[in-house]
Parts: sequence; C-alpha cells; structure tokens
Amino acid sequence: MKNVLLAVSVILPTSVLGEGFEEAWRLGGFSMPESAWYEASIDKIIVSNIGVFGPDGGMDGRLSLVSRDGVLEDADWVTGLMDPKGISSHDGMLYVADAIGLQVVSIADGTLVSTIALDGATFPNDVAVGADGSVYMTDFLAGGLYRYHDGLAEVFMPAGSLPLPNGILVRDGTLWIGSFGDEMQADFSVAQPGGLWQVDIATKAVSPVETAHGVGSVDGMIFVGEAVIFDDNPTGKMFIHDAAGTRELASVGPGSADLGVIGDLVIVPNLGAGEIVAYQYSAD
Repeated sequence: MKNVLLAVSVILPTSVLGEGFEEAWRLGGFSMPESAWYEASIDKIIVSNIGVFGPDGGMDGRLSLVSRDGVLEDADWVTGLMDPKGISSHDGMLYVADAIGLQVVSIADGTLVSTIALDGATFPNDVAVGADGSVYMTDFLAGGLYRYHDGLAEVFMPAGSLPLPNGILVRDGTLWIGSFGDEMQADFSVAQPGGLWQVDIATKAVSPVETAHGVGSVDGMIFVGEAVIFDDNPTGKMFIHDAAGTRELASVGPGSADLGVIGDLVIVPNLGAGEIVAYQYSAD
C-alpha cells in the first residue's frame, strides 16, 4: 500500500500514565511458539508450535496445553500440523492459521476435524472470529484477508489491500489489523515500520489508526478493556493504544509473536527463545 498520508505517531512514556508491565511467570521448552490463545471453555492456554519452519519440517507443527499459572500440561495436545500460527475459537471449535490452510480442531477432545483450503493464500498468519461465527484470517505476504463462514472460505479483501497484515482482532463490526510494515526485504526487515489499521466489515473501508503508525512491525494484538496492546516483533517492544494515544509499555526481547490474554495478564510467546512469558499489566 503506497502513497498513503498517515498521522504522525506520538509515543508517550509509560511513566506519564504510571502503567505497569511486570513478569508473572515464564515457561520454556517450546518449538518456535507463535501464538498463545487462552481458551476459557477449558481454562487453558493453547500454544502453537511451528517447529521447523516451512515444508522442510513436514507436519511437525503442534499445539500444546498450558495451565493459566504456567504449567505445561500436554506438549502434544494436537499434532500433525505444518506451521500453526494464530488461533481463535467459536462454538466449541478452535481455528488455527496454518501454511496449508485453516485447521479446525475440536476443543472437547483435541482432534483435528478438518483442514479448510484457502485458495491462493501465500502466508496465512492470524485468525479472529466475529460474533456471527465468521472467521477472518490475514494473508501476511500477499496483503489480503480471507473469511470462512457457513462452510465457505473466500477472499474477503484481495491481495494488496493492506501492508503486510499480521495480527487481527474483531470488535463491534470492525477488524483491527496489525501491519508488519511496508517493502519487506529478503531478511524479513521492512523499509517502513508498520502499525495499526481498521477495516469496516460492512463497507471494507480501510483507515489508519491515528497515532499508531510507524511504531514497529506488529505481530501480536490483544484487547485489554478498551485498549489494544500490541508488540513489535523484531525488538520486542510492547505498546498500548487507547483514547490517550499510543505509548510504549515495556521491552520483552526480540522475537515476541502473537499475544494471548487472561484478564490483565498478557501472554507473550517468543519464537527464538522457545518460551512463553506472562506479564501482569496494571493501569496504575
């Protein structure tokens, strides 16, 4: 996406608002953990393990179960995936973005129900589910979005609609998109850092989120109340965006990926370190 006039980012120091972001626990032993999804129906954190990235790894991707206080309960809860990344759920089913399509898993017993083909997708990355059960997925490298609803997977927004869309959230008829940036280089760096965008589901109108542009290469995103907390994958900087603007919360180290949340507890997977770390966010 080129030649778009963006608002100048204003990053406020955390100390201005007195916010906290303190480590609560950490757990290692994962294989390229990309996403940490808290599944309330079973009171577990589900971690996607990419394993060896790409086709060379075969179907070595898996999902692990972790307790809310950071105890590994089942390292191989679901196996036989390729490169599982973002996770979301609806009505007893878990939806996982994988290199070979949208994986559908029964939450009740951890069985793989089906793999939904995403024709033309280049890099399925993250998943969010709307109130009506529509499953939205980012196609990272192509710059588009897919939607799966009523048994049909289709292109929701064509390639080139968004700059390297990575993270995705949905609320009140709006998709929140975390952009990795623009003009990706061979080493996965970008010429222009990304930020937050919004897509109106009804009209498909795309708009930048004021003050949240040019702040970094966004990977994970979560809602905490009315705020959006998101990360910059290459540096591990954590940001928060709300009515007061956008500001840096903390730095958790390079490689932070797709975030999870339990109330005010933010779960951060780290791809390179092979661990997930929980941080307690506090507003005061």
